[in-house]
Amino acid sequence: MPVNSNKFKIAFIVGVFPAVSETFIINQVADLQERGIDVEIFSFKRGGKEGISRRFFEYNMAEKVKYLEMPQNKFKRIFLALPKIFQVLFYNPFLIFKIFNIKKYGRNSWSLKLLFWVTPFLGTKFDLAHCHFGRMANRYLIIREILQSNEKLITSFYGFDVSMLFKQKPADYYDKLKKICSLYFVMSSNMKDRVAAHGFSEKKIKVLPVSINVSEYPYQERNLKKDETINIFSVGRFVEKKGFDDLLRAIAIVKEKTQKAFRVFIVGGGPLEKDLHKLVEDLKITDIVEYKGYMKIEKIIKYFLKMHLFVQPSKTAKDGDME
Repeated sequence: MPVNSNKFKIAFIVGVFPAVSETFIINQVADLQERGIDVEIFSFKRGGKEGISRRFFEYNMAEKVKYLEMPQNKFKRIFLALPKIFQVLFYNPFLIFKIFNIKKYGRNSWSLKLLFWVTPFLGTKFDLAHCHFGRMANRYLIIREILQSNEKLITSFYGFDVSMLFKQKPADYYDKLKKICSLYFVMSSNMKDRVAAHGFSEKKIKVLPVSINVSEYPYQERNLKKDETINIFSVGRFVEKKGFDDLLRAIAIVKEKTQKAFRVFIVGGGPLEKDLHKLVEDLKITDIVEYKGYMKIEKIIKYFLKMHLFVQPSKTAKDGDME
């Protein structure tokens, strides 16, 4: 029986929305809405809409998101901050002293960042706040503290937030989250062990991998015809932990050792895009590797039907980032 949306409301706290590489968040919002649950999204940064899943538009998610982003331009920041200050004063004058508690919050306070973070939450009430990524949870804890909110809090960890951050941040980085958060979702048993080893209560950690709707992926038997070119497919963000450089080097080795015709199609983008394009040239595999850029998930699914093999490499980056 669907939950009455008037009685149950969830806040999603995310870093960027919408993000082409985080279709799983869009799917979670849509699936919860289908079950009668009211979801409001709070994003620290505005994402672009190119390549975004159709569900974002079908479920009118643009109307459900509030942005906490602060302008980088100082003059624009001050201009936009003035009405926010009056908004806070009208809502609760005492909050101004908390928001501008420079001794406690330092740069987050004097830069006006907290003002932009807090005002979208004024007057809102939730039964549950779901933070996506540990870093967003830590930010939300400050907002929660200023507003003295008491809704239950859960956090989903996805990778870098419980690998790279463990190495880069102080040992007490998640101490407050460990005390306040009611539940943690992680992507694998291995991740659960790593999180528990850093002092999180094992009883609160649940393994819940990001999943797909299998019915949206049509089954198709693969048969390689005589003299047919083998089509290989790979999808992901161009960051070190995704291992695309290793994939390209492996492709170069295969090209050298086989006479069989094959092509590789790579979908995605990211910080290492220029490096990976150059690597294709250096390895002399431009004739068999084709970059397709970012794609909507619906188009990716159609591409799967034309492929013989799907390859998804992964590794631990030099900075400790891993899945």
